[in-house]
Amino acid sequence: MTERQRVLFIGGLGRSGSTLIERLLNEYPSTFAIGESVHIWERGVRDDELCGCGDSFSECVFWSEVGRRAFGSWSEIDSERVIDMRWHTDRTRQMPQIVRALRGKTLPSEHRDYLDLIGSVLVAAGELARERTGAEIILDSSKHLSSAALYSLDERLDVRVLHVLRDPRGVAYSWTKEIARPEASGGDMAEMPRYSPARTAGRWVSDNTGFAQLERLGVPTLRLRYEDFLNDSLGSLRTIATFAGIEPPDFPEGVFDGSTGVLATPMHSAAGNPMRFGSADVTLRLDDAWTTKLPAQQRRVVSAITGPARKIFGY
Repeated sequence: MTERQRVLFIGGLGRSGSTLIERLLNEYPSTFAIGESVHIWERGVRDDELCGCGDSFSECVFWSEVGRRAFGSWSEIDSERVIDMRWHTDRTRQMPQIVRALRGKTLPSEHRDYLDLIGSVLVAAGELARERTGAEIILDSSKHLSSAALYSLDERLDVRVLHVLRDPRGVAYSWTKEIARPEASGGDMAEMPRYSPARTAGRWVSDNTGFAQLERLGVPTLRLRYEDFLNDSLGSLRTIATFAGIEPPDFPEGVFDGSTGVLATPMHSAAGNPMRFGSADVTLRLDDAWTTKLPAQQRRVVSAITGPARKIFGY
């Protein structure tokens, strides 16, 4: 068997700082960020939204070549069928079947068929990234627990999971804000979705406690609290690099000094936070707007729902 494609999977509930961390990791010469592969079928193949490089998915030379290597052409894929497969297999409610497979049981055939497709995308992306930039490690920021667990079952992939989490009250407040999606052409997806604090709190508990179980299932996992990252960003990046096998683990000089910097390495990210577009000026600061802007009643609801789990993670 040929050497497996290394994948650093960035997981956790969205709005926890994962895009900033992804962009910083993308500055390492040995990494290549592809964004949220879980959404590639809808937002890339079907809807032809913008890649992080600024071109539409169909015009992006990187993704066009990935499609050619994986399938002959993206046009060879029935995107609606694959989207339907993804919604039936790569979901949190499918975790019992995926967990059984991680414990050595048989993966259902529909899951295997979908994994063969998405795995082929990751392998082709990794192959092309090595040829073009020398990068050995793909950064996948799909975040979903089910994606992390499912991808780990692909024998072509060496998946390591970076579990990023943030204070649930800050996450809950962030999901109430209006954020435009510049990659979309309009319609219902012109803005990122918004969720109630109570719904976000429930997801915070289920997602983060789920990621905490992956190590027991044999999936290499590193946990990083966003607040700890802000306190020691360069130390955190070195820890992540060592865990992921990034060489050298020290952050590249002249890009980011631990508090400020300019991130200019392009990202061929198929989906994700708007921060993935273009160069980004970075100034690290604690975002604690939730302490004054999240209504007291909603803070109490979030605190009540997440109370036991917050203690597990030190909040």
